Amino acid sequence: MNWTNLLVIFAMSIAIFFVYSIVNINYLSKLKVSKWTVLVVSLVFLFIGLIIPAYTDNLVIHYIPTAIFVFFFLWYSDLSGLSKIGAPKNRTSATNTTTIRPKAKPNKLKYVDEKDIVKAEELKGKNKLFKKNKK
Repeated sequence: MNWTNLLVIFAMSIAIFFVYSIVNINYLSKLKVSKWTVLVVSLVFLFIGLIIPAYTDNLVIHYIPTAIFVFFFLWYSDLSGLSKIGAPKNRTSATNTTTIRPKAKPNKLKYVDEKDIVKAEELKGKNKLFKKNKK
């Protein structure tokens, strides 16, 4: 591989990413397509790009299916959420969430020990819930 091919690949990759960014903002974000359909189309262009060099020696024709594959694979990565991997998580949404707490029920006793019953009985005999049956 010589320097001219490397420069062509570099320029083509920048152009593909630039075109994808513009098309994604204007058109692709509005389309509702299955991510698997986009992946299959991109893989078809990948295999076409592998087969074409056997039939022609033109470098531009060699790179066109590869460019289309990269375009569709970028679209697939956006649809499947691969571009969000490693991105910092939004912490503001976690702090703004409110928890629903149950209403307090003052007349329910969850845990009653024998010590509490004796103390309540000794302090005042007014509370009937804590009175012990004496035999």
